[in-house]
Amino acid sequence: MQADILKAIQTITNPLLDYFFIAITMLGSAGFYFIFIPLFYWCVDKRFGLKLGLILISSIYVNTILKEITKINRPIGYPGIRSVFTQSAGGYSFPSGHAQGSTTVWGTLMVHYQKKWLWYVGIAIVLLVSFSRMYLGVHWPIDIIGGILIAVLIIILSELIDSIVKENTFKMTLNIKILLSILIPGLFIIIFPHKDIYEYMGLISGTLIGYFIDKEEFDFTVHTVLPKQILKFIIGVIVFFALKESLKFVLPSGDIFNAIRYAICGLWLSLGAPYVFNLFKLNDKLIKA
Repeated sequence: MQADILKAIQTITNPLLDYFFIAITMLGSAGFYFIFIPLFYWCVDKRFGLKLGLILISSIYVNTILKEITKINRPIGYPGIRSVFTQSAGGYSFPSGHAQGSTTVWGTLMVHYQKKWLWYVGIAIVLLVSFSRMYLGVHWPIDIIGGILIAVLIIILSELIDSIVKENTFKMTLNIKILLSILIPGLFIIIFPHKDIYEYMGLISGTLIGYFIDKEEFDFTVHTVLPKQILKFIIGVIVFFALKESLKFVLPSGDIFNAIRYAICGLWLSLGAPYVFNLFKLNDKLIKA
């Protein structure tokens, strides 16, 4: 039944649609989120940018666990199904990481901003990304449905947790916040020590540490004129990807060092980049004397 659905979808395949849906599927990739979420953190809303990143990584954590538990094979190699852009299809099939990730990000945006036009855009992107995974022959329909439903549950739970956090004032010293920023992601690694989990928990740890230090010492704000926003974004993204790739040649290989590499990247996102923006007066608020 699922194979028949994919075969029916693939009756419309042609080279132009191949390129189109490869581009669409990239909107659900980690590379896109590494650009999209920092844009919010540096240029739109710092707290919401952090929230968006935490919810997405939580969703990735759940997705990774479910894939390793279910161990369902992808349709790649199935008779009569054409699979394209298979480099975007690592690991097992259920649930779809692209469908779940895009639903998580755009669903969180839609709930937060409550703008009609954003609901149209968000739903369109989720549907297109999800359809692209079937068109490209790298996911079964059940993977798509499962990914979307899981993402909706994660958004509901995340909004509930966020409302509880907002209503309560937790008094903690900076040292305690930093310690928890290391211990809690470390605990999630211990619970499920997958290689991808090391990287994403490292990213969370570094980002949280930087966020708390910045909040205490500098209190970076996102506001500035458009040309400076563009310059901030360009500088921030270039350095982020430079760090992400260059540290591979500096640090030894292994999961622990990958976690450290991503933690350093997280520190750049939430502390290094804001410090540079402040230093060169690329936002409205200067570093405290």
